[in-house]
Amino acid sequence: MYDNVRLVVETFEYSGDVGALLAAVLPLPQHCPRHLLPHLAQAHWHRYRAQSGFDGLIDREIAASLTGQAGDPAVARVTSTEQYRELEEARADFHARQDPGSLVYFVNAYTALMDAVDDERMTAALIADHARLLLVLDELDGTDNYAEPVVNGLHWTIAHTPRDDPQRARRLVDRARAQGNAGRRRGQVLADYRAAAQLALRERPVWRDVVIELAQYESDLYANGAPPIHLAGAFVTCRDLAAALERDFGNTATLPALSQLENEVSSQIGPDVARFLRTCHRDPRVLQAQRDKVETLLRQEIRPGVLVERRDQAWLLAIGLPLDHEGRLDALLDLYHTHDDLWELGGDTTAIGLAYDAVTEALLTTSPDDAGRAKLQAAIANATSTIAIQTRSPDDAKDAVDAARALVELPARDQGQRALRLTTLASALVRQFELGANPAAGQEAVTVMEEAIELTPPGDENLPLRWSTLSLAAQKVAEDGDHSLFAKAVDAGAQAVAIIPTHDVRRIGMLYNYAAAVQSQANTTKVTDAEPYREAERAYRAALALLAPDHPDNARIESTIADLLYHRYRHCGDLGALDDSLELAEKAVRETPPDHHWWPLRAFALARSARELATFGGPRADELRELAITHFRAVSAHPAASAQHRMVCEQQQAAMLAEADPATALDAQERVIAAIPATVSRALPRSQRLRAVRQLDGLADQVVDAGARSGELDRALELVEQCRAVLFGDAWGIRRGWAKLREIRPELAEKLSQVEQELAEADSYSDMTFHIEVEYQGRTSTRDWDPRPDAVERIRRLAAKRDHLVAEARAVPGLENLLAAPDLELLRHRAIGHTAVVVSAAGTAFVVPGDYLEPIEAVPLRQMTEITARTQVRKLREALADVKDPACSFDRREEAQLDVHAVLEWLWDTTAGPVLERVTDARLWWCPIGVAAGLPLHAAGRHREAAGQTVFDRVVSSYTPSLTALADTVTTPRPRHTRHTALVVGVGERKGMPVLPSARAEAEAVAALLPGSTVLLDSAATADAIKEGLHEHPIAHFACHGRPISSAGHPDLGGLMLSDGMFVPSFVRDLRTTQAQLAFLSACDTAGPDPALLDEPLNLTSAFHLAGFRSVIGTLWHTADSTETAVAVYAALTAHGTRPADTAHAATALTETLRRMRDAYPAVPTRWAAHVHVGD
Repeated sequence: MYDNVRLVVETFEYSGDVGALLAAVLPLPQHCPRHLLPHLAQAHWHRYRAQSGFDGLIDREIAASLTGQAGDPAVARVTSTEQYRELEEARADFHARQDPGSLVYFVNAYTALMDAVDDERMTAALIADHARLLLVLDELDGTDNYAEPVVNGLHWTIAHTPRDDPQRARRLVDRARAQGNAGRRRGQVLADYRAAAQLALRERPVWRDVVIELAQYESDLYANGAPPIHLAGAFVTCRDLAAALERDFGNTATLPALSQLENEVSSQIGPDVARFLRTCHRDPRVLQAQRDKVETLLRQEIRPGVLVERRDQAWLLAIGLPLDHEGRLDALLDLYHTHDDLWELGGDTTAIGLAYDAVTEALLTTSPDDAGRAKLQAAIANATSTIAIQTRSPDDAKDAVDAARALVELPARDQGQRALRLTTLASALVRQFELGANPAAGQEAVTVMEEAIELTPPGDENLPLRWSTLSLAAQKVAEDGDHSLFAKAVDAGAQAVAIIPTHDVRRIGMLYNYAAAVQSQANTTKVTDAEPYREAERAYRAALALLAPDHPDNARIESTIADLLYHRYRHCGDLGALDDSLELAEKAVRETPPDHHWWPLRAFALARSARELATFGGPRADELRELAITHFRAVSAHPAASAQHRMVCEQQQAAMLAEADPATALDAQERVIAAIPATVSRALPRSQRLRAVRQLDGLADQVVDAGARSGELDRALELVEQCRAVLFGDAWGIRRGWAKLREIRPELAEKLSQVEQELAEADSYSDMTFHIEVEYQGRTSTRDWDPRPDAVERIRRLAAKRDHLVAEARAVPGLENLLAAPDLELLRHRAIGHTAVVVSAAGTAFVVPGDYLEPIEAVPLRQMTEITARTQVRKLREALADVKDPACSFDRREEAQLDVHAVLEWLWDTTAGPVLERVTDARLWWCPIGVAAGLPLHAAGRHREAAGQTVFDRVVSSYTPSLTALADTVTTPRPRHTRHTALVVGVGERKGMPVLPSARAEAEAVAALLPGSTVLLDSAATADAIKEGLHEHPIAHFACHGRPISSAGHPDLGGLMLSDGMFVPSFVRDLRTTQAQLAFLSACDTAGPDPALLDEPLNLTSAFHLAGFRSVIGTLWHTADSTETAVAVYAALTAHGTRPADTAHAATALTETLRRMRDAYPAVPTRWAAHVHVGD
């Protein structure tokens, strides 16, 4: 039974009811009476235009065949595929069953078809259909798993949909709905709806469903608490729809909602506004008068109230114009500029988002060949770049650069216009560089601005601005490490000031940027001469003098001077500057509204100066202290504060409250720790993650101190687990998750492993550049290669993929807490029988008993402070350097050994002794944090006395990177069926390094105790051969030179030295095995902490532990070239070669060996105190 075709068409053309049109049952062409075939063709044509996807294209093909037109070959190619046949079967199955299983089958059929299609138009249509099904799947599952993929897919679809494509309006509506569903900003949703409505209003008859959906969306926004602007938007949309209906159907068409909305606008906003909006579209004179009003306000001098009045009048014009009015682009650009000024000068935190929304709407509703396209392209570049400040989004920063590049590629009428566009590009590149989204963007910005300046003739009014932009670009690159560019930054800033006319209002900005360059150079390079600070202050004050007393920029410059004076005090010791800093900072904060987006920075400057002044005591000390705490607290809670600023402020609060109110301090520290994951996101390149981790320096010690003072030991210890070994903990969690998944979901384990390896590879390219020289037939060619931008972008993509895989893994029983914050109670249950001691230089050790029923105990270390610990670490390092230095005299080297003894004795008296008075276990795991990580706790003791007051004589010691690592290691079953052989590597000779005569002898002796082992000596020890051996053997032994890993350089600059090359951390990281038991790294400096990152285990010993070795022996410093230690350990493990190696007793064997060596060489502690055991 079929519907009346003629009635279907007539009803739709009058009512615009798309639902009824699509629900109508139409006859097949061969079953339709001949006189109704034109109506059937019309019905299919309307259905094509009423749909956004491939189903609509099918309707178009039917309409074309009925009217004798040629079909689309691309559609025919799709419908002839096997995948399309399967799609139709899936569609029929879903329509019959209407359950989640059939829907998934339907979705997968679409995916398979899309994979088989290589035509962009067809793919765009299929994605539109696929997106709708994914949203239905989310709705059935009660999730939003597909919200973002749907939005991204529709972005692609619309980008590949021509502006004259009849389906474009429907696709814009699809994306509007998807963006609303994904929680995107309402302005982005509105831009899509308005662009769709603009197209719908041009249709004859009008597509009223599209226009009504926009009106309904705005009306719903207002009803749910959004500003009245949306009520006005709904009213104007209905006004335009009424006009279109009158156009199409005459006076017979009515829209009852219009009068109701007009009355509400009159009531909520004002009768004048309602009257203007109701009639302005019919009277060009009214519109011109409103435009003149906006232009007059834009020319007015900035003063209180002007910024808001500008915005309101620009909004009234933009909202009043019909969606397809020729003046709409200029009106939206004016609205953008008023919002941008309100953000930049007025501090309105919502204004920049609205500015961005205005240009986004303009971009969607403006033809690519519009004469104003270049202005719009510049605006979208500037708006997107500015909003990236607020969102901190690398995607926004990249979009800004892409928009600016598109602007530069547009034909320019002259060199001046090209220079102007290059300046826009440079500004976007600087922002991208600041956000860390592209490490090469800063230098490119400098190069781009140098070209812009070359294109600008002397005397051009824009030349000062270009010199100033060059100054800013060079300054940002210099701050990031290339200090040589500071000279260019300062010189360019000075040039801008020199050539800008004294009456030019832009001189204020030129002076400010010049001062900023001078200040940045002094701060970054820690200049102790006060003159650069004074020069910067003179320029800032000159800029301040040019401002009207009520100008909003007064507070910005005052706060900047306060910051300058604070740093002058810090670097030059000028206490008077600190007093002036506080005074100016207080004035700036008073002049800044609390909801201003720069208020947090200005309040932070105040809090910092007040805190510093409070340390000097005096009658105002308590007042200043309270002032600092109050403002640190306010900044940390401010919505406009960055995550980094919040963390710093919480840390400052905690430090100031630690003694007087340790419980509150612990609360503040917990808030700091809660923010850590965002700052070390895996989506960031390694250099940025390391920079973020450095900001946590000392936090774990502060947490221990606050926990001990407040008595909240369990809570403090749980927080310590979250705020140290952060990068290690992330990698450790993934590695342990892989090991479990390997048994349950091997395909998921493989995907996770692959992503980790690809992330590590991308990381390795994220902070290096290459200069390549090729010589061929006597000619040399060179080129530079900078892989960093691609690497950073790849890291972000891979991190998103990793997040998806982790979420999938968490659905596997037993992995629900993968990468989640550790639960202390669970950790203690899992580590039964293993007593751990967390040692802090803050003066406390937490003893975590192996019996989880026993409480954690805080052992006071009364003589241990951060200062004394640092002193002892420095003393130890100096002694070790002298022992190693062949140029040192024998007497000095002997004295250095005594210094090492002194450190070990101090460590016993202050730390190990008090701990072992409370611990009766014969086995102990040390977990030193902060400065304490640089001290050899396992070797502490009064070894020169025969009283047994040493750790060697009391317990078997091991170290653990974290309590989580310990719990995971001891609960992982040892493999039952494994070989007891080893990969043994001995490299005694390497160019540029001292020969190690004992390396070969050690390797051969170890191999003799472990029959069946693979021995690689000297040149045979290649990286590939070692990798293969590590997969074959559960034990690995290396006798060679070692080079410590440093966070200051590329991680693969450290490692084990081979005859020709290195065995670097990345090789170890890629190892995937569950059979590895013991690694013995008989090389120098394989277990020592990085002095710059004491709480992050970056050494080679940790790398082997992370790779799956249950037990690792390494060294804290340079050791003697001797076989004695290694051979003795293996002799103990194998009963002198009479049994397979019992690797479970590696720690015991090492302790016994070191004890015997101590007894044999009591005067040489560097020989027996260096080796450590990590793991179980």
